[in-house]
Amino acid sequence: MNIFIYISAFIFLIMVITAVHEAGHFFVARFFKVKILDFSIGMGKSIKTWKDKYNTEFNLRVLPIGGFVRMLGEDDKNENSTDSFSSKHYYQKTLILLAGPLANFLLAVILFTGLNIYGNTTISSIAGQISKDSPAFFAGIEENDLILEIDSSPVISRADAQMVLARRLGETGKIDFILLSDGSRKNAIININEWLQGEEPSDLLYNIGINVPIEPVIGKVVAESPADISGLKPGDRILSINGTNISSWSEIKSQINLNSGLPSTFYIERGDFKESFLITPSKSENQKNNWLIGIVASNKISEKAKINQSYGFLAALGKASSQTYNTVTDSFTFLYKMIIGYVSPKNLGGPVMIGQFAGDSIIYGGVYSFLLLLCFVSIGLGVINLVPIPILDGGQILILTIEKIKGSPIPPKVLDFTYRIGISAVILLMIFAFVNDISRIGLS
Repeated sequence: MNIFIYISAFIFLIMVITAVHEAGHFFVARFFKVKILDFSIGMGKSIKTWKDKYNTEFNLRVLPIGGFVRMLGEDDKNENSTDSFSSKHYYQKTLILLAGPLANFLLAVILFTGLNIYGNTTISSIAGQISKDSPAFFAGIEENDLILEIDSSPVISRADAQMVLARRLGETGKIDFILLSDGSRKNAIININEWLQGEEPSDLLYNIGINVPIEPVIGKVVAESPADISGLKPGDRILSINGTNISSWSEIKSQINLNSGLPSTFYIERGDFKESFLITPSKSENQKNNWLIGIVASNKISEKAKINQSYGFLAALGKASSQTYNTVTDSFTFLYKMIIGYVSPKNLGGPVMIGQFAGDSIIYGGVYSFLLLLCFVSIGLGVINLVPIPILDGGQILILTIEKIKGSPIPPKVLDFTYRIGISAVILLMIFAFVNDISRIGLS
C-alpha cells in the first residue's frame, strides 16, 4: 500500500509542477502571439489528445516525467511567419523562456502564502540539550537559550536556523549567533573550518551540538535495570528528582549524577496517577562519575519548543515572497558550492528521493507537508531550468544572448554540438542523482 502512495504522490507532484512550468511558457508565448503547435505533459506516446480553437494540440503522454511546449519556428530559425517564435524580438523570446521557471516560483509564492495563512505548529529555535565538548558547548550556548539571529539573519524556528546554517556549508570562518538567555541577549561565535565538506548532513544544529528539547517521558525501560526493578514503565513522565522539578530529558542525567550514586526519589506521572519511586542508580562502565538507571527517552518534542505560526494575508504574502527568494538564492549557492567542491554532490537527489519525500509527507505529515514539499520541488525545477545548459531554458537564453551580441546566428554545427553536450550533461546528472537515490536505499 505504501509503495502505491509513494508512486502516486510522485506522479501527482511532478505532473503539477511540470504543468505549471509549461503553462508559463504557453501563456507568455500566446501573449506575444506565437503559435503553439503542441502542449504536452509527460513524454512518449500520447494517451489523450485534444485541440483548442487556435488549433493547438494538447497531449497527455504515457510517461509522467517532464513535458514540453512546441512553438512554430522554435527549431527552424528561417521561419518567417509573424506568429513564429523565431520572428519575435530578443526580449520577447527571453521572456517566453523565463516564463517557465518564473511560473514555478509564482506557484511556490501562492502555496507558501496559503500555508502561512493556514498556519502550522513547528519547532522553535530554542536550544535543547547541548552536547558536551561540541562547538556550541565551547561557544557558551546553553540549554533553553533562544536563538534570535544567525549571521544577522532573523531566526524564529529550528527550520529557519537550518536554512541559514546551510549557507555556510563548506566554508571557513565564524558563525555569529545572537541568543536570548535568561531574559538577556548574548552573543556566541562558532568557528568553522571547511565545514562539513564532502559530507551529507541532515541536521546542522545537531552537528554543532544543539539538540531538540525532549520531554522527560520514558520511551523504553531496560530489562533488569534499576528503573525496571523499581517499577518504572514506558510512558511515565518524570516530574521531579529529589524535589527538583524536571522539564526536559537532559535534566534527568544531571540530577542523577548530582546525587553521586545515592538512592534518588523519582516523582512520576502515569496516566491520571502520580507516584514516587526510590531508585538506586548503577555506575556506568564507560564513563567516570556517570550513573545510570536504565531508561531511554521517548523522543517526544517538548511542548515549550512548539510554536504555532500563522499570518494575515499581507504578512503571509510577504513571508512567502521572502521564503521563495531565499530558497532560490540558496539553491544557486548550493549548486555553486557543489561545483567548486564545498558541498558533496551526494546531496543531490533524483526521482526516488522525491517520490520517497512525497510519499512520506502524505503518510506522516498530511496535506500541509505535501504542499510544502511541492513548493520546494517547484522552486528546484525552476532553478535547474535556469542553469545555462543548452537544452534548458537558461541555456536557450544564453544562446539568444550570444547571438544578440554577435549580431548573427550561431552556426548550425556549433549549435548541434552544444545541444549534444547539453543532453549528455543532463543525462549524466540524472544518472548521478538516481545512483545517489539507490545508495541511500542501500544505506538505509
